[in-house]
Amino acid sequence: MCAIALTSAFSAEDAVFAENVNVSVSLDGGSLLAAYSDIFAYTKGKTLSVAKDNKVIQYEEQTDFDKFTSLAMNGTDIVAIARYGDTHMLFAYQYDGKSIQKISYTNQNFANDAPLALYADEHGNFYAMNKHTVLSFDIHDTEHVEPKYVSFNGLFAAATDFCISDKLYCIIDGNLYEITKQNLYEETLDDYLKREGEFTELTISGERLLLLDNDEVSEYSAGSNEIKSVLTGSTNADSKLTSTIDKSRNVNYVYIKSNLNSVNIYEYVDGTLNYYSSFDTTVYTHPEVYDVLKAYKTGASATVYSSPRHLQVLTSLPTNAYILVLNEVDSFYYVYYYDDAESKVILGYIRKSTSMTYCPAVKDNPIGMYAQPLHANTPIYKYPIDDKANSVISYESIYTQLIVVDNVAQDGDYKWGWYKVGYIDGENNLQYGYVKELSLSPFTALHAPVLSKSVKLTSPKLGEYVKIYSLPDEQSAVVTELAEGSQVYLKAKYDKKNPWTTIIYEGKTAYVKTVNVKPSGLTSWQLALAITVPAVVVALALTVTILLVVRKRKLTAKN
Repeated sequence: MCAIALTSAFSAEDAVFAENVNVSVSLDGGSLLAAYSDIFAYTKGKTLSVAKDNKVIQYEEQTDFDKFTSLAMNGTDIVAIARYGDTHMLFAYQYDGKSIQKISYTNQNFANDAPLALYADEHGNFYAMNKHTVLSFDIHDTEHVEPKYVSFNGLFAAATDFCISDKLYCIIDGNLYEITKQNLYEETLDDYLKREGEFTELTISGERLLLLDNDEVSEYSAGSNEIKSVLTGSTNADSKLTSTIDKSRNVNYVYIKSNLNSVNIYEYVDGTLNYYSSFDTTVYTHPEVYDVLKAYKTGASATVYSSPRHLQVLTSLPTNAYILVLNEVDSFYYVYYYDDAESKVILGYIRKSTSMTYCPAVKDNPIGMYAQPLHANTPIYKYPIDDKANSVISYESIYTQLIVVDNVAQDGDYKWGWYKVGYIDGENNLQYGYVKELSLSPFTALHAPVLSKSVKLTSPKLGEYVKIYSLPDEQSAVVTELAEGSQVYLKAKYDKKNPWTTIIYEGKTAYVKTVNVKPSGLTSWQLALAITVPAVVVALALTVTILLVVRKRKLTAKN
């Protein structure tokens, strides 16, 4: 059973979530990239940005430095290394959906050898590599304890990137190293060289190692020591690579700074990178016209995204959640959902392939074809959504006649509470909108004014019936069809330039095409008679005249 109880929960104070997708992302050649779940961070010059909750928040670092050189993040914190001449500095930040705040952080383990590279695993643990050691650290740990369990001692001064699973993987001078010992005392790492190359970035995704070079992303198999290409054509020497897992969806994502300085996201499934979405300089614009307006119930959990291009996850809808589909965009629906737990409206996109059940409107409208507002200044809304996402297009009085076009959604004995109506505004323009069911009543019949002018209906085709419409729109309901010659009363002054003429039919306002109105009162049959009868009269007159002339000539001839 489909039943949507949304109306009572709406208010003007409700926050509208993701109404504008402000996710314009612009990187440069020196930008760094980090990610955690469905959130990512990047640098541009001295500015740190985080794309979170469908927004981009920024922080400009005020400390004097040359450039950022390494970046890592987890669900609440970001750490960055900046170089100033030959000196390296570690910056720490906290972030939420509204802002980025710098925090003071020092660690005695970094006192002698400043960290050269940073890494955060899929659990959000931070690691730092200095000239000789890899250690874990917590920026909220005020006791500055010794490294918890990572103690790779070696020659890492030239390392540009690293990551950790049960082994240490690092890139030194473009070559890939796999370190299997916890403590190294060798002066070289030659025994651990696995693959030579020109690698610039590496990351672990789903226990698989991915490598980035100038031209492509490759997957490295530790068992076979083989590398296979998984992505080509969208990277260059300035590209960056990072990965994470969205635990809510159990999906491994790979984030790549592309050769166009955008951030492309891929789903990493069974050794294959499947393009997922992109964040670039495009600010996505939602549809402004809602032309679907159908109610659905989810058959399984459904993910709501920020846009079909910028697929940040806004929320996950539970099974049997009720949504209103507002529009169709490619392979997505643009939907409206009210989150009772958060008391907020969510506008976003779900895939058409999502399991859903349509809750159709019942065509039998108990209120009838005609309705009128119950209260003075009854609002007519642009959409059947009573909150900030909506707008009032008109306030109508109890004397306004409304044509009931449809009810939006209804199931069994439960009506959603909205009717789509048509009406004529004060400037005599046809309008469509939505009125709450509680604000409507059946229409009270009008009475034709005593002095109302009557006209007759006609048709270009002899004998054809004339359609009477509920609104000045051929797509509106047909009230009836009247025979040619039928007399109707005008409600407004006849205007031959207006394509529609307003009449009163059975005590209600109705409309007929002006081409079917003869203000003179002559129908096409009468008009035909008006044309043919004079012709017959003339012909008879000529015949009589000819007969008289002939008779006169005959009489003259006899005399």
